[in-house]
Amino acid sequence: MKEINCRGLNCPEPVLRTKSALSEDPAASLIVIVDNQIARDNVLRFARSKGREANWQEKEGVYHITITAAESPSSKASKTDTSDPCLPAADPDKAGKPVLFISTDQLGVGSSELGKMLMRNFIYTLTKRDQLPEAIVLMNSGVNLSTKDSPVIEELEELINNGVLILVCGTCVDYFELKDRHKAGQISNMYDISDLLLAANRVVTI
Repeated sequence: MKEINCRGLNCPEPVLRTKSALSEDPAASLIVIVDNQIARDNVLRFARSKGREANWQEKEGVYHITITAAESPSSKASKTDTSDPCLPAADPDKAGKPVLFISTDQLGVGSSELGKMLMRNFIYTLTKRDQLPEAIVLMNSGVNLSTKDSPVIEELEELINNGVLILVCGTCVDYFELKDRHKAGQISNMYDISDLLLAANRVVTI
């Protein structure tokens, strides 16, 4: 039985590592070790959504999650679920691929440090999804994500390599004096950006 040590890792990493292990060997049974309840619950939910039996035991403050290949009849239908962990399910064939409008380098309102960490996690998780957005628009302080010293520059380049269009507001780049530091995405203008947004099936604002 393969053991995956996810101590010290926050969502979505424990789920992504579990997903990767199950993809590499669908018949394998796993023991996933996590050290917080959120990671435990996310791994359990993901495993069960894939028709696996999943149980856990706490040992000295650490959670050992056992995932087996056994299925119950009622769980077989879940194999048709192609949604990725830690994000809401979507039906891309019905609604179309979304355009993401990111106007900040932080996610949410409150702690700046936490907001930047959440944005890093969000962009990183995008690269692990089976269904990618059609495009990403970076506006205002969101253009900081496209610079060479951005914590998500590798993830943005990976998204571009996988066919995601990234448009970066040229006015914003000039305002923040980032032209020499810009690395990922196409520096664009408001006309092209508005065309993209108006033609999109869905626009998700971050």
